Amino acid sequence: MTAPAMSMSNTYDVVVIGGGPAGATAATLLAQHGLHVALFERAQFPRFHVGESLLPAVLPIFDRLGCHEAIRAAGFLVKPGGSFYDDYEGRGRSTFMFQRNAVHPAFAYNVLRAPFDDLLLQHATSAGVAVYRQHSVRHPRITSEYATVEVQTPQGTTQTVQARVLVDASGRSALLGGAVGKRAPLPDLGKVAIFAHFQGMQRDPEVPDGNIRIHLVQDGWIWWIPLADGMDSVGCVLHANVVKERGGSVDTLFESVLATSPRLTAGLAQAQRVTPVHTTANFSYRVLPVVGDRYLAIGDAAGFVDPIFSSGVFIAMRSAELAAAAVVQAFRRQDFRAKAFQPYATSLQRGFPPFLALMRRFYEPAFLDLFLTPDPTRHLYQAVLWVLSGAAFDQQPFWFQCRLKMFFAAIRLRQAIRWTTGLPTASRWLW
Repeated sequence: MTAPAMSMSNTYDVVVIGGGPAGATAATLLAQHGLHVALFERAQFPRFHVGESLLPAVLPIFDRLGCHEAIRAAGFLVKPGGSFYDDYEGRGRSTFMFQRNAVHPAFAYNVLRAPFDDLLLQHATSAGVAVYRQHSVRHPRITSEYATVEVQTPQGTTQTVQARVLVDASGRSALLGGAVGKRAPLPDLGKVAIFAHFQGMQRDPEVPDGNIRIHLVQDGWIWWIPLADGMDSVGCVLHANVVKERGGSVDTLFESVLATSPRLTAGLAQAQRVTPVHTTANFSYRVLPVVGDRYLAIGDAAGFVDPIFSSGVFIAMRSAELAAAAVVQAFRRQDFRAKAFQPYATSLQRGFPPFLALMRRFYEPAFLDLFLTPDPTRHLYQAVLWVLSGAAFDQQPFWFQCRLKMFFAAIRLRQAIRWTTGLPTASRWLW
């Protein structure tokens, strides 16, 4: 449901730009705290979106939002873990299973983003948020008294709206990052994702049905995310240089990359592609600063690096929680300076490094030697699972820090062994 255009006010406590998981979460929490909140989303929901595999640490957020029961009822496929296949250097398959702990349960979900995102946005509406779909936001301006934006309605009319605080959840477009901050691509990390949905794929019966599958191939890696009702999301992540060298149409490139994985080829034998092939490029960037006077950036509007460990939706929703808490506190103190929002920025700076460190090492042959071993060292592997589940964003206990350091030391040792035996050691992080 979209709020009628005639009901749009000129003034709100908070304006949230973007109706994805980050924006819907922040808006819901702020409205639940009694603030007058408007959310503007430029698309018509439901809409296709990638990023379907969730982490266990996002489930407690559903509980805190009060929408977990609706998500259960939606029938999304339960995700108990993940399976990695080395179709490039022949290391075989490694399967991990999430472990229940005090932070999260032992499972997550694989979701179709169109109904999932729409569900979160409907929940925001039920919490009292004024949700405006197909409304575009332009020209944000920050003054000493208000944050002001221009909102274009579906009919093409424009209205100026002001708020005490602006929350940028505009995703990779990073509206505030381009207007009042800096959206900077991360050097040498130019990657391209190509993806589509398929119906009727044959899943590997040797791993749990809901496990995400990651296939390592010569030119990058491929995700295979099983969804409900026999649907599967398949995509590949390649370096931009690979795309340029290959040339040809996107569809042809997509098919040729998928064909480099024998297991994926077998799974696709009887399948039918049911969506167009989508692409997104140069998605590795950061936005500085993520806070300022009267504004905060959350989710992908604050930055994005790599989708390998499915952290996108969790970080989007967790950053939204943290930002909402900072905004509520700012209203209590009537202090909307950047300094008031700095605890949120600090939490982001502390929470993201474990993900980034593991992402970097995923592209190193020595890491894969250890990660794909059939009999991993349990106490070291536990630290890796702590990151992969999302727990490390907020909880970095001493045992975790020690074991992760030990795991990284083991990688360096394995790197040295590969070098002395003449095996490749170069990372594919930068390609």
